[in-house]
Amino acid sequence: MSIEISHETEARLTDEAHKQGISVEALLERLMSERATTAHIAAGAPELPVWHLGGTGPLHRRDIYDDDIR
Repeated sequence: MSIEISHETEARLTDEAHKQGISVEALLERLMSERATTAHIAAGAPELPVWHLGGTGPLHRRDIYDDDIR
């Protein structure tokens, strides 16, 4: 299989592979496996927000309505 990429992208891949001391193919394999792992983790249960609202007590009618029922 082959794909067409720009010369700039090819040069960046080659430079990064040389910096890491691996082949371009090994670099691409590493990037793809990291992406698959990240996608697998992200596809799990969504993280729900945590709201710290403080302590709450019982809610009474007088807290909602201002009708002075006695």
